[in-house]
Amino acid sequence: MTQDRTRGQAIAALVATQLLFGLWPVVGTMVLARVPAAALIGVRIGVSGPLLFLIARPWRARMSTREILACAGLSLLGVVFNQAMFIEGLARSTPINSAVLGTLIPIYTVLFAVLLGRERASRTRLLGLAIGMAGALFLIGAERLELGPERLHGNLLLALNCAVYSAYLVLARPLLARHGALPVIGWVFLFSVPGILPYSLTALRTVAWIDLPWQVWGGLAYIVVAASILPYGLNAFALKHLPASSVASFVYLQPLITALAAAVLLRQWPDWKVFVSSALVFGGVGLVTRNRGA
Repeated sequence: MTQDRTRGQAIAALVATQLLFGLWPVVGTMVLARVPAAALIGVRIGVSGPLLFLIARPWRARMSTREILACAGLSLLGVVFNQAMFIEGLARSTPINSAVLGTLIPIYTVLFAVLLGRERASRTRLLGLAIGMAGALFLIGAERLELGPERLHGNLLLALNCAVYSAYLVLARPLLARHGALPVIGWVFLFSVPGILPYSLTALRTVAWIDLPWQVWGGLAYIVVAASILPYGLNAFALKHLPASSVASFVYLQPLITALAAAVLLRQWPDWKVFVSSALVFGGVGLVTRNRGA
């Protein structure tokens, strides 16, 4: 009974995570209209990192020096490279494209898990990988033909962001299972601050912060709290109790949330190419994540 309850809590945490992450591309697009991408990255990590460290109080956990250094490496994958690529990609693409490409995370996660010997490959999963990748390449190719090389660059950054985050999910799970969510996330976010500030410092100085409207400040608050601190903590809690591929599979919910929010708030309606690529990616993801024991 206790195990079922814990599993239910982990699933609830994942649903909440997808809701918070799903709205983030739309809010991020609105903020990026007034704040440069590099500055937004600096605010997101520079504020959420110390706050999450103080909330988590990871120094109370009995982690070895080697494990703490492992958290430093995970911070590059899970926070620094992940968030930098996402925000820079979002600034050059669209919220809907970011949501579609985000569904590559389960595919990458299974691929890394298989390569590291933590899951077995199967024909079904390999077919799913091929179909999902075809969907992503179709979207990138369609954007290249229609909207030029700048959109292509953004989509490629978003696809790379998915890869590094998937690697983080697979590599972080042993530490999370051993020590729990908060200590690991606390160290990961603390180490992310010195990793990103050199990149963001110049951009942070160029923003006229006092002149920003309240809507932008509200968006920044959402990004720091609701799109960083809360979902990373909830995702880490779920990752402690569920396999990495199961955690990653909940990403399918994000395109639905993002597309609805983009249509309502930004009036960005998807065209037929996005629906075709979404169908291919969702089909691939479904094949990859079915029959995990196979």
